[in-house]
Amino acid sequence: MRPGGKHAMWILLFLGLGLSLGTGPAPAEDTDGAALAAARALVLAALPGQCEEAPDSGDNEAYVDRAMPVSWNPSWAESDDAEERAMLYQIFCFAGAYSTIYAYVLKPENDTLSLLSFAEPSFTVDRVEDDDSFTQLKGPPKVTGYVTVPTLFDPEFDAATLTLSSFGRWRGMADAWSKGTWQLRDGRFVLTGFEIDPIYELNLDDPTDALSEISFKLYP
Repeated sequence: MRPGGKHAMWILLFLGLGLSLGTGPAPAEDTDGAALAAARALVLAALPGQCEEAPDSGDNEAYVDRAMPVSWNPSWAESDDAEERAMLYQIFCFAGAYSTIYAYVLKPENDTLSLLSFAEPSFTVDRVEDDDSFTQLKGPPKVTGYVTVPTLFDPEFDAATLTLSSFGRWRGMADAWSKGTWQLRDGRFVLTGFEIDPIYELNLDDPTDALSEISFKLYP
């Protein structure tokens, strides 16, 4: 990816309510192929053309759909025994040259499947004109609003904290990138952090450590 001039990037969000994390046991991992198939069917119907219909996983576990049990204590609960439980489905969508993309579906107990969305800030990056290295900025990136999108790049899920993290490489060398974190609260993944590195320092023959360490927190 090779940006020029004013670079704008749009991404994802879904704001929720506060919650304290559940400490009780989560339901056993869902091994029912029919449940995974239903989650995949929902993703394909909601995101036509964005996810592979029948990915050939081969020996690559990254291409396999997964079901993960989650549980939490809702914010409105008056006691710790009012635990909510659900299954979180990670659905493989697409593998590119340097990133793998997934969608997520949540199914609370006694409820229906729902496709999840994730919040991220939209922003602009103002670059110095005629800087072909794309390493010089006129100023810090500016947040212009928030958007939601239904897929994440190279995500990881931490079951202990109910947190999803994503790392998006702006090109294969990953000298420029964006990353975000979202925590499951009351059945919604809430944006908790978003950061970018818009500097393509590997365009230089001998980039400094200081240049390589530049990044900008856009949220919070």
